[in-house]
Amino acid sequence: MAPADMCKEGSAYDLPIALGILTASGQIAAPQIADYVIMGEIALDGSIRPIKGALPIAIQALKDGFKGFILPQENAAEAAIVKGISVYGVGHLKEVNAFFDNPKSLTPTALDARKLFAEQDTEKGLDFADVKGQETIKRCMEIAAAGGHNIILIGPPGAGKTMLAKRLPSILPPLSLGEALETTKIHSILGRVKERGLIRQ
Repeated sequence: MAPADMCKEGSAYDLPIALGILTASGQIAAPQIADYVIMGEIALDGSIRPIKGALPIAIQALKDGFKGFILPQENAAEAAIVKGISVYGVGHLKEVNAFFDNPKSLTPTALDARKLFAEQDTEKGLDFADVKGQETIKRCMEIAAAGGHNIILIGPPGAGKTMLAKRLPSILPPLSLGEALETTKIHSILGRVKERGLIRQ
């Protein structure tokens, strides 16, 4: 929870606050608790709910030299993209208590980001080639995609702005691993990372 003078807000601090109280009051013995970053929202029944921003937190935890990261099970694949830190997904407060009694009670989540990135999606998305007409805007979008330029689409409802924007990724080059990680960090902060953990498109 340090530094103490930094304002903190949000339900993601439920789990570390609960463990801090349990440890300080002597209800659990966890001398190694300072080696771990711990985040998670706690429901009234003790279950751990997912948080936003697990990937950037894991990256910072690695930089700060923490041994591991304890977080909700739903966020484990996302955080496991980061190599060099053990990621433990938990579903209930009791699992965290048991972990500090016996560290072998939880298995770290393992994920090979390079292998995951190399796997090709079998799903076909929306294709830019399906757009009929709209020659001027299609040419503009092709030029913007080729040059890596920004695009702003302005027009009345029903003109095709959203339809074109959804199909633009089909003419963009594939993301590099670095670009995929950067994109995943943004989606992580918004809480939109899927179970596979890495945004590749």
